[in-house]
Amino acid sequence: MNRTVAVVTLGCARNEVDSEELAGRLAADGWTLVDDVESAEVALVNTCGFIESAKKDSIDALLEANSLKGHGITRAVVAVGCMAERYGEELAKALPEADAILGFDDYRDISAR
Repeated sequence: MNRTVAVVTLGCARNEVDSEELAGRLAADGWTLVDDVESAEVALVNTCGFIESAKKDSIDALLEANSLKGHGITRAVVAVGCMAERYGEELAKALPEADAILGFDDYRDISAR
């Protein structure tokens, strides 16, 4: 059975491009992309840290994805994007619900993470 991942994109057009790139890398590595987070083993949330409201939206999306763990097939929540890059260590401490916080340098081998 293929591993499934849903990519949730928040923020600017740059995040849209990054999400498409990440989705392409994951698909090339055998992941099946799904639109609905509830249908995914992994929720990949492309965060935005530009303004306070965007940070709040990102945290809310991570918490919402985390709430699916234990109730369906979602097993992991991964934060990527500018908020994850900028606040990685701080975010990891403040938000243990995220199973991984990955910065831009992690994108090239995202599947292994």
